[in-house]
Amino acid sequence: MWWWTFVALAGAPSGLEAVLAEEQARAWQVLAARPEPPHYLALAVRDTTSLHLAASMGVVSRTQRAVTRDLDVDLRVGTPELDSRHALRGFSALASERERDTAAPQGEGWALRRALWREIDAEYRMGAERIVMLRASQQVRNAEEDPAPDFQPGTPRIARLDVPDRPLDEAAWSATLVALSERLDASASVVSSEASLVRERSVTIFVDSEGSRVVTGGTRIRLALAAEGIAADGDPVEVQRLIDVHDPGHLPSTEVLAGWATAVVDDLVALRAAPRGEPYSGPVLLRGRAAGVFVHEVLGHRVEGHRQKDDEEGKTFRDAVGDRILPSWLDIYDDPTVAQAAGADLNGHYAYDDEGMPAQRATLVDDGVFRGFLMGRSPIRDVPDSNGHARRSPGNAPTPRMGNTFVVAAAGSPDPALRQQLLAEVRAQQLPYGYVVDEIDGGFTQTGRITPNAFNVRVSSLWRVYADGRPDERVRGIDLVGTPFVAFGSVIAAGDQPEVFNGVCGAESGWVPVSAVAPSLLFRKLEFQLKERGEDRPPLLPKPGVDGAVDAEEAR
Repeated sequence: MWWWTFVALAGAPSGLEAVLAEEQARAWQVLAARPEPPHYLALAVRDTTSLHLAASMGVVSRTQRAVTRDLDVDLRVGTPELDSRHALRGFSALASERERDTAAPQGEGWALRRALWREIDAEYRMGAERIVMLRASQQVRNAEEDPAPDFQPGTPRIARLDVPDRPLDEAAWSATLVALSERLDASASVVSSEASLVRERSVTIFVDSEGSRVVTGGTRIRLALAAEGIAADGDPVEVQRLIDVHDPGHLPSTEVLAGWATAVVDDLVALRAAPRGEPYSGPVLLRGRAAGVFVHEVLGHRVEGHRQKDDEEGKTFRDAVGDRILPSWLDIYDDPTVAQAAGADLNGHYAYDDEGMPAQRATLVDDGVFRGFLMGRSPIRDVPDSNGHARRSPGNAPTPRMGNTFVVAAAGSPDPALRQQLLAEVRAQQLPYGYVVDEIDGGFTQTGRITPNAFNVRVSSLWRVYADGRPDERVRGIDLVGTPFVAFGSVIAAGDQPEVFNGVCGAESGWVPVSAVAPSLLFRKLEFQLKERGEDRPPLLPKPGVDGAVDAEEAR
C-alpha cells in the first residue's frame, strides 16, 4: 500500500495474483448459493521484506532481517444497503469481532490456497451470523441518524504498478550507526540511547469480486537517533531526531547525522535542567511541524467518514459542512498522491488505498469553510463516493484515515513577525509570558459522546517567551488540551514556510503512516495541562566510562 509514485505495468498477472483471483472466484461461486450470500469479497496479500539495524553504546545491538506475508479477507454478507460490516447496537454490540491471524504461507501452492480457504470460510461464518443479528436489531431499535447504505458498488480497477527495490549498504550503515551511538552515549546525562535504521519494502496484491486487480507497494526507510535521561525531579526526558525517506539516497550524510547526534544530547541536557511548566491559558505559537501534528490530532479522526454514521460518535463536523471553522485565509486538504513536499519525502503517500481505490485529494477546509470528509466505500448521507482514503494495517477492516494533510495559508508572515504578534497578544491579555512550541510527539483525541470530545497533544519541546524582554526559557512537563471549535476559532496568524511532520497514526483500523505539511500557526488562546510525572530519581551510581558528573543540583 505504500507511498511512492509508481509506473503502471502492462502484461499478464503474476502467479500470486492468479491464485488470489482463482480462490476468490471459487469461494464466490460456492457462497453465492448459501441462504445468506455475500455481496462483496476482496482478498489482499502483502509481502514485506524488512531490515532492522540498531546500535547502542558503540556496539551493534540488532541486525534483524525478515520476510513476512499478511493476508486480509474483506467479506460482506447481505446487501449494499445493509451488510455484515454495519455497526451492531445495544446488547448485540457485545458480540466481538473474531481475532484474525494475518500470517500467510509463502509461495503460490496449496499451503497458501488452504490459508485463503480457512480465512474466507471463517469470515463468511461471522458475517452470516452478524447479518441475522443486524436485521433483528433494525426491527426493535430506533432509526439511525444516517440512513446511508453500508457499501457503494463500483467498477473494476486494474492497475499493476512497479515497486522498485531500493537496497541500502548494510555494512556501511551498521558502521555509521555504531559511530552515532558512541556520540549519543558520551554524555553523563544520557541513561540510554540508540541509533537505528529500518527499511521495509512491501508489495500488496488486491483482487475483489467486482473484477479489480491492483498491485501496489513501496519502500519506507526510517533513521532515528534517540536519547533518554531522568531529571532531578524524576521526570523521564527523551529527545529524538528522525527522518523518513523513500530511497536510501535521500538519507543525510554521515557529517549531518553526527551533528544531529550532538544536538540530541545537547537538547537532552537542556531539557533535564528545564523547569516544569504549569497549567496555562493564553497565546501560543506552534512552529510548522508542531502545527501540522496539532491539526492532524484536532481535525483528523473527526473527519473520517465512517464516524459520521456511528450514533455513538460525537460527529463534531457532521453538520458543519458549509460553516466557517477557520479564518478565511486557511485551507486544509488531504492528498496521498503527493510524494514529496517542502524538501521531504512524505510518509502518507500511496497510489491506491486498502479497498483498491485510487487515492484522491480530499478538500476538508476551503477559505476557512468546512467542505467534506475522508471517505472509503461506505457512504454517508449526501456523500456516496470514496475518495481513496480507506486504510489499515494487516488484520483490521479498512476505514477512512488521513494520508498527507496539507495546511495552506494564503498570506503568511515570517517567524520574527509571528513572534512579535505573539508578544503583542501576551501584553494585550496582561500575561507575563506566552509559549512557543517547537515539537509535538503526537497525541490522542476523543470523538465519542460519553467522554469529553477533547484532544490531548503531547508536547516535547516548548519555550516561555516573556513580555518584559527576558530571555526565552525552556520548560517541560505540560501538554496542550482543548476542544476543536474553540481551538480553531483562536487561530489569528500563520507563517510563510511549510514544514513536514512524518509519523504513524493509530485507530480502529490499526497503525498507518501519515504526514502533515503546515506553516507555523499563532493562536490567541490555547490551554496547557500538567503532564504525568516520573517517580524515580536519576541513577545513583556514576555512569561507567564517562568523564563528568550529573549537575550539582541532581547530586544533592
